Amino acid sequence: MAKNRFMDALIGGEFVVSCEIIPGRGAATPRQDEELAKAVAVWNTGLVHAISVTDNPGGHPALLAEAMGEELEPKAITSLVHFSCKDRSRNQILSQLYAMERKGLANILVMTGDYPAGGWKGRSRPVFDLDSVQLLMMIGEMNAGLMAQVSPSGAKEQPSSFYAGAVVNPYKYTEGEVIAQYAKLHKKLFAGARYLITQLGYDNRKLVELQNHMRELGYETPVIASVFVLSYRIALLMREGMIAGCYVSDELLTLLAKEAEGRDGGAAAQIERAAQMVAVAKGMGLAGVHLSGLELSAEMVAQILSRAHDLETQWQDLFEVNCFGEPDGFYYYQIDGAADKPDQESRIPSPRNEQVKARPIMQAYRLSRVFNRVMLTPNRGFYGALKRSMEKREQKKGMRQKHGFERMVKTLLYNCMDCGDCALETCAYRCPMSYCPKCQRNGPCGGSIKGWCEVYPDERYCLWYGAYHRLKKYGETDKLSLYITLPNNWDYFAASGWSNYTHERDNAARRIVMK
Repeated sequence: MAKNRFMDALIGGEFVVSCEIIPGRGAATPRQDEELAKAVAVWNTGLVHAISVTDNPGGHPALLAEAMGEELEPKAITSLVHFSCKDRSRNQILSQLYAMERKGLANILVMTGDYPAGGWKGRSRPVFDLDSVQLLMMIGEMNAGLMAQVSPSGAKEQPSSFYAGAVVNPYKYTEGEVIAQYAKLHKKLFAGARYLITQLGYDNRKLVELQNHMRELGYETPVIASVFVLSYRIALLMREGMIAGCYVSDELLTLLAKEAEGRDGGAAAQIERAAQMVAVAKGMGLAGVHLSGLELSAEMVAQILSRAHDLETQWQDLFEVNCFGEPDGFYYYQIDGAADKPDQESRIPSPRNEQVKARPIMQAYRLSRVFNRVMLTPNRGFYGALKRSMEKREQKKGMRQKHGFERMVKTLLYNCMDCGDCALETCAYRCPMSYCPKCQRNGPCGGSIKGWCEVYPDERYCLWYGAYHRLKKYGETDKLSLYITLPNNWDYFAASGWSNYTHERDNAARRIVMK
């Protein structure tokens, strides 16, 4: 197995550089050969610590990232394989992880993944069986020796050696999105993320915010900043939501348009901006940078890193140059213009006064809270009567007893899919199975747009943006990071959720309390 230069550098405190390639569709196309050749050329510069391989970006089917990673390893090139939760059941995920372990592909970047954008004879059925928090937990158990349930007592498998990290998106500018993103970040860190790579944005103040929040949480996990060599054409796609999870402000878009009018189409300005971002990231004490761009070449990588080296001593002066935030956007901490250094901003929390349209957010929430308090809270109200009723029904008709009244109520209020393993309480009473296109049970993906769902912009609020505001009304926003919810147990499908709850075998009984 090739030496793991990426892991060794991060653990050793070296400033890390990874560079991204995109396998694309097909199995042996000229484009894939070009990407592989580019990866080799970038690696041969001696300036990078890993070649990062994307996993079906944009939701389109493409060559598995691990397949390209497998071709890099024999060349003694350290790979960083993106591994999304999309399109895979947990059993398929486990099978692919077994294959990666066998092939010596240790570095994994865990992410939710983009919503399916197309497929043979129409759009593929979305499969988000696990979320990124749950996948990190699975990998942690594999590294410790997974207990496989092949017998009543189980059997411990040989420990794996994955070095798994996660993605974080600090480039959100509404209060509800920012708080929900950081709540999920806490879960990812708790679940064992060894490093973090940011999604795309051009606002250094958000990187400071991320650093300060992690310190507040008590984590020193390495953070790698994404640096995308951005053209006006790609910025337009990001701005229109065609590339999920990326933020481009109006101010930056206007600047890129002006640069594109130059004789070189803005190429020199793009290189300079990327170099400035690298220099600032290093000056701020981040662990490294993740370079990407559709036309990124070995020559460009060398140019960016050489220029960044020249700019290192000027990083404080360059800090404000790439602060393209949202006007009047929300920052977790108040901005302190009097700070001695740009990376020593205030840690005083900003006022949380964001207002939303109450009816779409609060619909049925008060009723749900009352019902939970009266019927589903142990040692209170009618919980004892409900539990006795469920026990009698199961004794007579088994776990799959008819539950028509429960199903009717839940369908009317929550569009229930009858999964039987209910997570309504932990999602502030909006069903993640029916309301969230990606079935996110532990926090938002990174693709929301000003509070709106990535898949249904301007039509449906992100489930977790709504959950934040529901909880905020009652002063309970700490509940966003109180639990890690385990994945659905499909043994309970079409069974009574109330019975599974009172028999203490569902998510409520199995969830992990954050400490």
